[in-house]
Amino acid sequence: MKVKGEASQLRYSEAFRRSVVAEYERGLLNKDQIQAKYGIKGNSRILEWCRRYGKLHYPKAGALGRPMKDPQKQRIKDLEKQLADAQLKLVAYEKLIEIAEREERISILKKGRSQTIRELARTYPRQVSMFCELFGYSKQAYYKAQTQHYSVVNKQQQAKALVLSVRRLMPRLGTRKLYHLLKSELLIGRDKLFQLLRIEGLLVGKRKRYTVTTNSKHWMRKYPNLIKDIEFVRPEQVWVADITYIDTNEDGHGYLHLITDAYSKQIMGYELCGNMEAASTLKALQMAITNRKYNDNALIHHSDRGLQYCSKLYTDCLKENNITISMTENGDPYENAIAERVNGILKDEFGLSEKLNNINKAIHQTAQSIDIYNKSRPHLSCHMLTPAQMHQQKEIKLKSYNKKAQTSLVDV
Repeated sequence: MKVKGEASQLRYSEAFRRSVVAEYERGLLNKDQIQAKYGIKGNSRILEWCRRYGKLHYPKAGALGRPMKDPQKQRIKDLEKQLADAQLKLVAYEKLIEIAEREERISILKKGRSQTIRELARTYPRQVSMFCELFGYSKQAYYKAQTQHYSVVNKQQQAKALVLSVRRLMPRLGTRKLYHLLKSELLIGRDKLFQLLRIEGLLVGKRKRYTVTTNSKHWMRKYPNLIKDIEFVRPEQVWVADITYIDTNEDGHGYLHLITDAYSKQIMGYELCGNMEAASTLKALQMAITNRKYNDNALIHHSDRGLQYCSKLYTDCLKENNITISMTENGDPYENAIAERVNGILKDEFGLSEKLNNINKAIHQTAQSIDIYNKSRPHLSCHMLTPAQMHQQKEIKLKSYNKKAQTSLVDV
């Protein structure tokens, strides 16, 4: 036969007991209110359920210590403290904003409220109205600003994609030249493009590397500088020649011999090999002669005073092709500035300054880079024409960035 107390316990299922305990611990109703709500008999029954199923600590009957706190009252007290702390923080932040606006003379709230609401809305998407009211911003104005924001983001994404498509061929092409190539497709201006590339870390920094490849201390004849005061007015008026090194892992230094047209900046001939012999330099010259377009025009060949350019083998070839010889006089790189600048473009913008695997890889990359350089890379001094385009005409006057000497058209 069951006792009366045990029979009364059977009226409440396990799930019911747990739900009562959970409701009690939320603190919305006290023990008496819950008993009245569900018709639970017995003053200690809810406490017994709390000790069995609850997440809080409930001292047993007769235990020493302070009486158990009412969870509802304790929760109210905790919320009041949190509210007071939040109000104090709000006062502190408002004072900080006030001081910053006064010292910097800008309106932080007006400039940053749209972005602040947008970022908060990601976490609290249903509280946009409250955030707008907090910052004194109408919902209509906020959503209008959002539309403008996403429009700007789309334009920036489109610009970045276009830039990366060009950089796949010319990885270190500068922003002004990028803008010139892409301005018909871009939806943003030049200054915005600069700003975007700066934020994205896509601005190209300058590299400073210098390796001496010229030996001018020799007994062979040196020629005077004939282009010191000359103005470049047509293609194949002056060729400039120079040698630069390309480093490899397997084969050590390679040497790139270049012949460049001073007017159009087109590379007319080149040779990459593992030596600096005059025979190798001659191969670059022979390629340039083969690529001549205006054979009847007078032509000057200008170089430094290196052994290769002063050798009988090289000077005889120049004379046989009616090419006048000119050389720097004091070893100053600015006397052969265009050749030095073209070297720098190939190395800085086309990756030839990096250490390549071997000479064969270097030859392949050099040929590809020179082809892209001649056909695709615009030059500031050529009014943003490519070397190949500039070489096809002789009407356009070069832009000069040095008032003292036309030979220093280095900003190409």
